[in-house]
Amino acid sequence: MENNLFFIVNLITIIKFRNLINIFYNLVQNILENLINEISEMIIIKIGGGKEINFDYIAEDLKNIVNKEKVIIVLGANYYRNKLAEELGIKIKIIESESGYKSVYSDQQLIDLMMMAYAGLAAKKLTSKLIQANIKAISLSGIDDQLIIAKRKKFITAKIENKIKLIDNDYSGKIEQINKELLDYLLAKDYVIIITPPAISYEGEILNVDNDQIVVNLAKIYHPQSVIFLIEAPGILKNNMNEEIIEHLKIAELENLIRESSDYGFQKKLLNIKRLTEFNIPKIIIADGRIEKPISRALNSIGTVISSD
Repeated sequence: MENNLFFIVNLITIIKFRNLINIFYNLVQNILENLINEISEMIIIKIGGGKEINFDYIAEDLKNIVNKEKVIIVLGANYYRNKLAEELGIKIKIIESESGYKSVYSDQQLIDLMMMAYAGLAAKKLTSKLIQANIKAISLSGIDDQLIIAKRKKFITAKIENKIKLIDNDYSGKIEQINKELLDYLLAKDYVIIITPPAISYEGEILNVDNDQIVVNLAKIYHPQSVIFLIEAPGILKNNMNEEIIEHLKIAELENLIRESSDYGFQKKLLNIKRLTEFNIPKIIIADGRIEKPISRALNSIGTVISSD
């Protein structure tokens, strides 16, 4: 009898202790969320993957910004990916959809290249530049702690030799979930977070996801004050003959540009930018990532500003 009573008392104590742990955990979560929500400003920066993007200028400029604003960077690395592919003798394959949209074929070799170029070479180069500028920085791929969970497209259709064929070994996916808990923790610790593909599926498959889609999903969660796209041009060009830019684009004008564009990659980027306008973000700007103070200039509306006005 006494043994049974002792067992029951211990069981009740354990249950109470577990409940206390859960209460404490929820309290910490709420404190973290409140800290993030009280942030006066957040910037999401998409850094393009071109050769001429200047990491030194970006790091030097960020040094004067991170004291006032939280920053998440989504990093491209096409230049490093293509360079590595050439050095390793790997051919990057391009496939074309039925509608004519061209994209990279995400076979296993491409996924390996992405891990080397995006999550490795580019991310660590930028992280080191930020650390040299005395900025707390951390780089994560979508795989790390399931930061970006995507659903694999089991089958895609592509035009091959003028015939529509089913492809079942493409490892690309659509983003379904972002690990906000991890990001909130790092933001509360004042880290600048650098995010790169690839992502991971619920089943643990490594998947290629679109960088601009990462930006859209982050903006949907955080509703930042500014979203900046740093590219190898001063903004959206009026034509390809010179670097004269479109300084302001209203949503209606953006929609016209999407319809008129014959460049499917550019069209896709503009469609993602249009999606950003649905989140009432005060400033969306496409600016030059090759020059000094690229972020400060963008925040001062030097580039192409997307607005609803």
